[in-house]
Amino acid sequence: LWADGKSPLTRAVYLRDLGMFRQWVGKPVDIDKITSRMISAFLTSEAFACTKSGTPKSVSSLNRAKSALRSFFQFLTDARYMKRNPATFVRIARSTRKPPAVLADLEIDALFKTLRSHSGAIAKRDHLIFSLFLGTGIRLGSLVALNVEDVDIARETIQTRGKNGTRQVVFLNGGLKRQLKSYLQGRTVKPEEPLFLSRRGKRIGARQVQLRLAHWLEKAGIAGRYTIHTLRHTFATRVYEKTGDLRLTQRALGHQRITTTEIYTQVSDAALKQAVQSLGLLDRQKAKKKRGK
Repeated sequence: LWADGKSPLTRAVYLRDLGMFRQWVGKPVDIDKITSRMISAFLTSEAFACTKSGTPKSVSSLNRAKSALRSFFQFLTDARYMKRNPATFVRIARSTRKPPAVLADLEIDALFKTLRSHSGAIAKRDHLIFSLFLGTGIRLGSLVALNVEDVDIARETIQTRGKNGTRQVVFLNGGLKRQLKSYLQGRTVKPEEPLFLSRRGKRIGARQVQLRLAHWLEKAGIAGRYTIHTLRHTFATRVYEKTGDLRLTQRALGHQRITTTEIYTQVSDAALKQAVQSLGLLDRQKAKKKRGK
């Protein structure tokens, strides 16, 4: 997985799923002794289907664990550690992907109104960070990895480091350009210096950015389990709703597969349903007014 450029998070999750199977097997077993029957017994066990607290796992969690088993034993077979793949029978269940949570326009307004009401370098930094998430859809890992030299204000672009070490050009709108220019103004910086610094003058970390978002959401009185990824979802939803172009949305997000981007069409369907329902409500209100006359 590492050689294929999978992220540290993906590798850790797959390793955890395989560790669950290893723990279920119990005593050390030679890899050639793993049979389809053993894997089948594991997949129908409570250890596989339920969490430690006993609650049923989601379909997506079960599918991910199945995928980990399938790919692991396929690798062992391809690399000739095993003569036969015992996991070929494992099937991934179909599941309906839920539309991602997004911030409403009023919530975005409230967040930035709260940020603007606070002065100081930290508030200014956080304002720019959240503006970049909502204005470019940049990934959290890519944002914290930004250096000053990655910003080209004249060309209105940022060079990001995406998944698998790929470089991607992110375009800036006029507002972001002005914010970046103001943010860097007066700072004596070296090109290789991190763009965003912590209070201690070190590169800001991903966990710290998450905590800053939670801090400002609370101050703005915004309820809900919103994360940094919610801001990326919000950006993607806006792009798709404004353009109706799935390929353009895919390009903006840096997705390798169009199927990953298709989830944003569900958001649009939800918005359409709400719009149609509101039209029905308007018709009923008009009918009431006519009857009143």
